[in-house]
Amino acid sequence: MNEGFDLDLSYILPNVIAMGFPSQGIEGLYRNHMEDVQRFFNKKYYPNYKIYNLCSERKYDEQSFNGFCSQTYTFDDHNPPIFMLMVDFC
Repeated sequence: MNEGFDLDLSYILPNVIAMGFPSQGIEGLYRNHMEDVQRFFNKKYYPNYKIYNLCSERKYDEQSFNGFCSQTYTFDDHNPPIFMLMVDFC
């Protein structure tokens, strides 16, 4: 819990945050809930953020984050991406 947010996330660098896929419905009870993730980014970083969905199995509406998201760089969960994909999204 920090600054009113109870999210499972890690700051990799001061400007890079890693977290699991934001969830909705029942899954939001044990994962980061979409509304909490939206509130976090809008309060702390709006309009200077970009969300990268790296999960090939799941997608969300790109407007969920005011259009500040990319769903281009996906790979299967629990697997490493191919090297050139990492170069592209890094």
